[in-house]
Amino acid sequence: MTTPQIQIGAESQGAAAAMAPEMLTVTDSAGRQIVLKKPGVLAQYRAVEAMGASAENRVYMQMVLPIFYVQMIDGLPVATPSTKPQIEALIQRLDEHGLAAVIDGMAQMQPKSEDEHKDAVKD
Repeated sequence: MTTPQIQIGAESQGAAAAMAPEMLTVTDSAGRQIVLKKPGVLAQYRAVEAMGASAENRVYMQMVLPIFYVQMIDGLPVATPSTKPQIEALIQRLDEHGLAAVIDGMAQMQPKSEDEHKDAVKD
């Protein structure tokens, strides 16, 4: 199994936003290019609605939320799931390889503290 590769795409303006990429392209171990973007607040509310009663299950929420970051797979746009069957279809499409890359990418997208950002700039 190869390690997912991560490329930073366009970055937002502003001090806090400059510390975290707006979009990110990751490569899963199957070689697929997956473009990620953090969902906005409204999209997060819609994700909860799409999950239905399962949204009350914290483990399920933590497992499913990463797929809402997926914007494209191998250059093809991915529609944001709006129903539980669509959520399950995207999970199946990503499979373990894609989900692992998405989770790694999400970690890369987290804002860094100012000290971490300064250290990264020095290197």
